[in-house]
Amino acid sequence: MKILTVNINSIRAHAETFIKTLESGEYDTILVQELKVEDANFPHNIFEEYGYNIKVFGQKSWNGVATFSKFSIEDTVRGIPNYPDVNARFIETVIDGHIRVINVYMPNGESETSPKFDYKIQWMKAFGEYISQYLNSPEAVIIGGDFNVAIEDRDVWKPENYIGSSISAPAARKILQEWFNDGWTDVWRKMHPDEIGYTWYGYRQHSFENNHGLRLDYFMTNKTATKMITKCEIDCMPRSNEKPTDHCGLMIKID
Repeated sequence: MKILTVNINSIRAHAETFIKTLESGEYDTILVQELKVEDANFPHNIFEEYGYNIKVFGQKSWNGVATFSKFSIEDTVRGIPNYPDVNARFIETVIDGHIRVINVYMPNGESETSPKFDYKIQWMKAFGEYISQYLNSPEAVIIGGDFNVAIEDRDVWKPENYIGSSISAPAARKILQEWFNDGWTDVWRKMHPDEIGYTWYGYRQHSFENNHGLRLDYFMTNKTATKMITKCEIDCMPRSNEKPTDHCGLMIKID
């Protein structure tokens, strides 16, 4: 099974780009973030012909996550259980009856001095508490999405430009690193220990062409799932299309 995660930065504005991914037939399951559309207006009709089951947790103008799969999708949970949140950032499903997949769009937080930064930290803490039950589970658990954190300076094209930014804030990095220290695996980094790779490129100043990016998108796996992963690569087709999102995709292959 091949799984892709991609922040589409508006599923309607970038529908053509996303359809190219569906048409390629490359991926069995696709995790999509930043839909920017509520459930009632999600354009199911233009996607269903490609053979995917779809589960959506949308929100008007902001946020929103959806999981597409050619396999069955069951046990859908929208929002972190027992964490009150008005934003659509979390959807959990069981794919093909045996792989638990959590699709997340973590808060950006803007800057360390922004009122939104505290929400980012609290959200990450609540998420960490929730997923702790799955770390040592015999069930394969795969978490994918836009984490909005660059875990190390080498994941930022020019670290000095991001001092004070929420994406490189020590408090956010500390929480993410604690998950890895506990035993969750940063799949791309495990498979590319010495490589520089980015998944986000802004639209200004030819950042994509100049490789001025950030690594914000992750697959994070529990101990059971980590043993199943055979490949993890960045797929920049969504960022290089004519009307691109600002994110590359990130893919894993599992056996």
